Amino acid sequence: MSQRTSALKKGVRSVCWTLALFLAPVAAPDALAGEASKNGEAFEGRVVDGRTGDPVAGAEITVLGQTGSATTDADGRFRWTGDVRPPFVILVTLPGGRVARPVEVNSLDRSAVLTVEIQSTVTEDVTVAAGAAPSIDASPGAALTMVSARDIAQRSPANLMQAVENIPGVNQVSEGQAAVPAVRGLARGRTLILIDGSRVTSERRVGPSATFLDTAVIEGIDVARGPGSVAYGSDAFGGVISVRTQRPPYEGLSVGGSFTLGAGIPDRRGDVTVARGFGQGGFLATVHGRDVDDYDGPDETVFNSGWSDYGVLLRGERVAGPGRFTASWQSDLGRDIERPRSNARTVRFYYPFENSHRFSASYEAGEVGGLDLVRVSTFLGTIEQRTDQDRFPTASRPRDIERADISAKDFQVRVLGEKAVGSGHVEFGVDLNGRYGLEAHDIFVQYDLAGAVTSTIDNLSVDSARRIDTGLFVQGTAPVARAVSATGGLRLDRVGSVNEGGYFGDRSVSHTAAAGFAAVSAGPFSNTTLTAQVSRGFRDPTISDRFFRGPSGRGFITGNPDLDPETSLQIDLGARYSTSTLRVGAYYYHYRITNLVERYEPEPDFFFFRNRGRARVQGVEFEVQAELGGGYALEGALQVGRGVVPEDGTALDDISPDTGSVVLRKAWSNRVSAFARLAIYAEDDRPGPGEIVAPGHTNLDLGASWFVTPRVELRGAVRNLLNDEYYGSPDRRFVFAPGRNAYVTIAVKF
Repeated sequence: MSQRTSALKKGVRSVCWTLALFLAPVAAPDALAGEASKNGEAFEGRVVDGRTGDPVAGAEITVLGQTGSATTDADGRFRWTGDVRPPFVILVTLPGGRVARPVEVNSLDRSAVLTVEIQSTVTEDVTVAAGAAPSIDASPGAALTMVSARDIAQRSPANLMQAVENIPGVNQVSEGQAAVPAVRGLARGRTLILIDGSRVTSERRVGPSATFLDTAVIEGIDVARGPGSVAYGSDAFGGVISVRTQRPPYEGLSVGGSFTLGAGIPDRRGDVTVARGFGQGGFLATVHGRDVDDYDGPDETVFNSGWSDYGVLLRGERVAGPGRFTASWQSDLGRDIERPRSNARTVRFYYPFENSHRFSASYEAGEVGGLDLVRVSTFLGTIEQRTDQDRFPTASRPRDIERADISAKDFQVRVLGEKAVGSGHVEFGVDLNGRYGLEAHDIFVQYDLAGAVTSTIDNLSVDSARRIDTGLFVQGTAPVARAVSATGGLRLDRVGSVNEGGYFGDRSVSHTAAAGFAAVSAGPFSNTTLTAQVSRGFRDPTISDRFFRGPSGRGFITGNPDLDPETSLQIDLGARYSTSTLRVGAYYYHYRITNLVERYEPEPDFFFFRNRGRARVQGVEFEVQAELGGGYALEGALQVGRGVVPEDGTALDDISPDTGSVVLRKAWSNRVSAFARLAIYAEDDRPGPGEIVAPGHTNLDLGASWFVTPRVELRGAVRNLLNDEYYGSPDRRFVFAPGRNAYVTIAVKF
């Protein structure tokens, strides 16, 4: 029996045991289920405007500490099928992205409809909610955090990484505008990024970054730190970052926009949105653009650090009876996205263009075909990307360009159903996703000393390649005792990668992978819930990991068609405390990865891929959000993580240094608010093979917002107020991150 077949059988057996642990409580004696059902049955609710009593349609309902979400129908009604017991906290996100004040439920009559009253004016200082991630199908052991549209608007982040920088366990990989967010140090394709529920796929070595995404179109971001392989398959055992783009309001006609000017990071940004609501739905159109010059470091301007992009978002929604239909088109065009490096005046690395076009559609309905919830989502997209290594001429050597041109098409079909079964509930579905028609060229452009092109050599790296992942999954929850429930899940995937022509010729690789988890949750006891979970996940290498050969943002890479998928064994422990004014979470994780896919560098700037034995990642996280009264709110975060190769003790790349941060916010009525953020990063003295020791640093950010009139707002902020000097990334060709920088925004809405 081959080692690969033996490993597969062991994986299947481990997941079968996981499923057995889940099925055992479902098949428990009726007396046990009857006792537990007094506390854990589904309930129905109705969201109404607290001032008028009118129903609120199209709102997203989240129970803090619970996974998943529900959507209100035309009468404001929703059904929650998860195992929930009072006391618990409900969070309501309204159409248009506003977040209502959390509602605490201390008692529940399951035979009646729970009325959830929201205030006519939403709280503008609700920014981050621990225990909520409405757009992610997460496992119970995952640490959930939601970032609101208001927080994003106040801080005006340049990219996705900056938007989630306050969340513990999320760290930055690489530098500049192309920086990539990673969860718990699991970068390079181990953290899944979704936009409106659809995957972001990238051929870059650091993993998907959504560089093309303008934060002006974001309504909110949900983050699940911890294994997501059962719900999402490959690429999710580090965690999931889900971006929700703007939703239209359901009432009235509105026209709005904003304009931003920056100093230190000399940027100019603008966006205009037109939206029309018609009671049971709405339509929205947004156009946006940004242009950013090289930023100022603490001492000097950092060469080759600018970028620009522009795009459009079109979105429509309609609530009809028990269901909601959503469709959107998003086009984003990046230009001259530069990669700053210490040798950039010798060889300039940048992306001349990155064009993304994405069409997404979804339908969600309750009470369909005997199911409590049915959700169908589809996605089609295209991507075009160019990478240039532009070597400047010298007196004796002419200019030349090493270029990689890549184009591909993406798709996804995901169908999910939920059903309450006695005191528990079951979710099941199919997930089909992939990339096809990938074509890649390795192009060498040679100039003469006068600056004229003398030759262009086009080496076909990949003629046509595809990677298709077909997955079936099921997970469910059942009570096992009073205030104790068990949850388990299983997923089976078939991943096939095919390459035609190019450097590696015709090759075909396929694997069957199994993922699963088992979790036990206890509580709430005095608003506290405890969770313990064990999981198995997997990650199949990308097309480029296997078949691409050519230049990248860091040098020249050669793929490896013989790579085996990574697998993981993951333990997650969590404790959460939730009320309407205080939310606290503490988490411990211990992950073991087998067949780690490593990019290694046998000589400077030439990279290859291989499977490297085992890796271990572990750490702790702490987060708190508290409303202190008097308009004050506090957010705190702490993370400590370690990653090593057990065989020789070598540290892993991409693990974040120990970090702590505090954000203090103050609101004066509904017109003026301010925030201060202090973040302390310890020295990174455990560099991985591709890193160097990076000194610690401290960041202090200040910002304020003033509604001059109800329709005109001024926002401003200063980042890195201390002008602290620190590396953009712990790379041996590091550059300094931006020094002191500031921005001013004017936003209007009519």
